[in-house]
Amino acid sequence: RPRVRSSASDALHRILSDAGVTMEDLPMLRFEPPADLRELDRALHHAAQGEFEAVILSSPTGVNFFEERAHALGLLETFRHTARFGAVGTATANALAALGINIAFPVPARGGSAELAGILTAHDLAGSRVLLLQSQIGMEILERALREIEAWPQRVTLYYTEGPSLADSARLVSLLESDAPPDVIAFFSPSAFQNFIRMLAEMASRLLHHLPALAAIGETTARAIEESLRRRPEIVARKADQESLAKDILQYLRTKR
Repeated sequence: RPRVRSSASDALHRILSDAGVTMEDLPMLRFEPPADLRELDRALHHAAQGEFEAVILSSPTGVNFFEERAHALGLLETFRHTARFGAVGTATANALAALGINIAFPVPARGGSAELAGILTAHDLAGSRVLLLQSQIGMEILERALREIEAWPQRVTLYYTEGPSLADSARLVSLLESDAPPDVIAFFSPSAFQNFIRMLAEMASRLLHHLPALAAIGETTARAIEESLRRRPEIVARKADQESLAKDILQYLRTKR
């Protein structure tokens, strides 16, 4: 996962470290704001004025970029009172709650865009404008689902997602080729997994056939793994959060001893 999202004090590190598990953090994603902010700024001003029935954010990273830009525009306090927000997953909802923003729609238990799309179909959004704030590689599931219920989604790039650095790529290959490769590789988003696959295909494609157990924080990430490798991840978190993923990894490791 991204370096900015990893901390030795977070739930994942704490639970696994307390159990004696050694971890290596290898970010497969890097994030940058848009070079041209005009489209984003227009959308945020319209949302602050109540011109969208809902504003949907799909990741804690998105919340970080949203907070930074909304604060710079002087709109953050307005958003706390005028906009209805939805979130893909508990972590995203918690990040919004930390800003004092209430979630107007149920949060998907397993943290997937497809699940949120199903939830939104139960709300009367026909004819309503919905703002989707995502990275440039944001999934189209929500947009398609909203159009099917005759809503009017508008996707706006909130930030840009880039692949791993050359140094991190080389470090990963070295680790997988070492005498003590990892027992589990955990992924926190489809884009992180896709960058992982792309990087290995370019640098060491033979390793794709000898990967260890794979873990996914949610069903959306699990599906991305399954579609690319024709292989179901050995571990899929029962809830889309760090604590659940850490506990499920521990359970898997114990069964393999």
